[in-house]
Amino acid sequence: MSNVVLLVEDSDFIRDMYKLKLSKAKIDVLEAVDGAMALSMISEHKPKLVLLDLMMPNVTGLEVLEELDKHKMTPELPVIVLTNIMDKPTIDKAKQLGARDYIIKTDLTPGEVLDKVMTYLA
Repeated sequence: MSNVVLLVEDSDFIRDMYKLKLSKAKIDVLEAVDGAMALSMISEHKPKLVLLDLMMPNVTGLEVLEELDKHKMTPELPVIVLTNIMDKPTIDKAKQLGARDYIIKTDLTPGEVLDKVMTYLA
């Protein structure tokens, strides 16, 4: 698996939609439904990119970013936040913790999100 993306999203519908879009582009997709699972999968599978929702049960997306930043993983592991949280303090915090991009789900189509993913995988 060369182009492995970890999709971290607690909504089955949204996760399935993005998984289908990424898979059709020949991207291998790993799935996590919360931040704790995401951290475990990052450690175990070493994906090339993480698409990370922020609002999740147990461990939030910001907590995932804090953990990755603490272990200095974000410089080599691109993380794209994919959320509907639009407030500036949250956006600033995510970027401060190493998120390469911050996408509001309602602003881009799945195809546009795929284009951004492909840019980071290139």
